[in-house]
Amino acid sequence: MPKKIEHSVDGIEEYDNPIPKWLMWLLYATITIAVVYLIMYPGFWKGLTGWNQHKMYAEEMAAAEIKYGAMKNAPVDIAGLIGNSDAIGKGQAIYTQNCAACHGADAKGFIGPNLTDNEWLYGGKPQEIVNTITNGTEKGMPNWGPSLGSKKIANVAAYVHSLGGGQ
Repeated sequence: MPKKIEHSVDGIEEYDNPIPKWLMWLLYATITIAVVYLIMYPGFWKGLTGWNQHKMYAEEMAAAEIKYGAMKNAPVDIAGLIGNSDAIGKGQAIYTQNCAACHGADAKGFIGPNLTDNEWLYGGKPQEIVNTITNGTEKGMPNWGPSLGSKKIANVAAYVHSLGGGQ
């Protein structure tokens, strides 16, 4: 039976109950697992397994590039997409997500230039639009080539061309 401690406050008595043994074993197991984990994996040092999140990321990205790189960077016939409603719809969605912040939701210009008129800074022909989107410009437009890929860029170019300013 637990030992009673000799004081009482408002009729409440305190007993000296020991911590359950299973709870102590759980604490010891948790500490042991943590120590083994810190020895095996990188934390305070490189770990025994040699595992590294940067190396794992690089391996996964290399595998993805092998698997999907050809699809992402495949050449696209932009002339075939001009006037294609499916390509224009996809391009509009990509434009809204990536381009509207600078060119405005209606493409009439905000920070970036107006895309609906006939005054083009870097050319209004379909391939020139693709080149501008892919490589960016010196005046602040980022190059979208690495992040979007040729198919999405072609769709955006088809959409931008459909706005009425393309040649």
